[in-house]
Amino acid sequence: MKGKDIRVAMYSLIGRSVSRINQRCNIRSCATAIGQTVYAKTIDDMEHPKALPLIGTKLDLMLAGGGTMLHEYIDKRHKELGSIFYEKLGCNTKLVFISDPLLIKRVFLSLEGKYPIHILPDPWVLYEKLYGSKRGLFFMNSEEWLTNRRIMNQHLLREGSIEWLEEPIKNSVKKFVHAWRGRVENGSATVNLESDMYRLSIEVMLAILAGSSSNGVKYSEAMISNFSDTLKQIFKTTTKLYGLPLNICQSLNLKVWRNFKESVDASLHLAQSLVSEMVIKRGEGDGLIHKLVKDGVTDETVVRLVADFILAAGDTTAYTSIWSLYLISQDDCVKNEMRTRDVGYVKNVLKESMRLYPVAPFLTRVLPKDCILGEYKLDLHTPIIASIYTSGRDEQYFTKANMFLPFRWDRSDPRRKELGNHNPTATLPFALGARSCIGKKLATMQLTEFLTQIVNNFDFKCTNSEKVFPVTSQVLVPNEPIEMTISHRQI
Repeated sequence: MKGKDIRVAMYSLIGRSVSRINQRCNIRSCATAIGQTVYAKTIDDMEHPKALPLIGTKLDLMLAGGGTMLHEYIDKRHKELGSIFYEKLGCNTKLVFISDPLLIKRVFLSLEGKYPIHILPDPWVLYEKLYGSKRGLFFMNSEEWLTNRRIMNQHLLREGSIEWLEEPIKNSVKKFVHAWRGRVENGSATVNLESDMYRLSIEVMLAILAGSSSNGVKYSEAMISNFSDTLKQIFKTTTKLYGLPLNICQSLNLKVWRNFKESVDASLHLAQSLVSEMVIKRGEGDGLIHKLVKDGVTDETVVRLVADFILAAGDTTAYTSIWSLYLISQDDCVKNEMRTRDVGYVKNVLKESMRLYPVAPFLTRVLPKDCILGEYKLDLHTPIIASIYTSGRDEQYFTKANMFLPFRWDRSDPRRKELGNHNPTATLPFALGARSCIGKKLATMQLTEFLTQIVNNFDFKCTNSEKVFPVTSQVLVPNEPIEMTISHRQI
């Protein structure tokens, strides 16, 4: 073969290789010749809705129902614009929304960087700035976050490190079940599901933190109830502030800001008071506080880490419990299977509940450097928002996506053959990567134990006269209280 022919063959081979690489990376590039720079599209080339100067698409969102309907609003945008688009929601910042599981996975596993940064609600950021409240992992960044995250990981995520959680979780759930049984001694009772689930979540957290010293930490039912109420108010008042001129609300001390500030003040005070008392009694127990102090974590940092841990766990596990019971209450077949099959099926019920009603309908990251995402070159500091509510209900990723079918998670179940599409990465209730939920194993253990005990001990049904649908209140919550009637299980 002549030299010219060899060069032509080599160029052809290189061209095919580059083409295959670009296809795998989903990058539609344009290069005029080998050796030249490959250019991707920029964010300006991305699909996006029309926006008005200064206010962006805020008016569109308000007409669609406001911040409480954000998950449905963005879901509709994805249907119109595709799996990746940007939108300016009331600001000049271009927010990039993604619903493709491959893109979501790439962000969390390849692009988030050593110190992942997520987007915090503006009212929370302003509160931190104004009042100098040093908070826990959720608010930490850079090396401070990494150092403390590694300490928490070894007690809550490392393989073989979570067996110590079983006893406090089981004891707390057992106590809860006993209380519910007392309510239905004379037949049946209607329970305040939201209030009860918050109380259970907080009591589980306190038991985990204190360990065997929990008998020495005194807290009244009234205090737990007050803590639950103030915690709920943080999320409700944060949502009311969404879309309003925050700095004006704060500088004029408007009622909407006062309500938010008072709820945060009260919740932080209660959490920090409880944790501080446990820190004083740290030598008496074997809970998480004892373990952190033993690791050499300062008392101040323990209070910061653990107080926020309580706040973060309270609403997420509470509403996951509520949505799970809501779905189970409408499906007798699922109830029966939960009672006759092993714990693996209960975990599948939980996965399916979180797919349909993820308490965090959006997961966020801020890009730490320029990078390629899909076919777009995005700049440093670009905010990325993974639309988990949308991807979890997309027929491309889950056949019969709007149906509650726990068996879809069981590879050995013959019914799964009816379901062609199943992409686990399309539903990420605990996120992925280095900054995934620190309490994911704890939450799974708690929720699995809770659902098992409730289904085995009670018959229950939802008695709402109108259909319940989800609304965004920072987390995904029912649009109205779910009315649940419980009675002793008839065996």
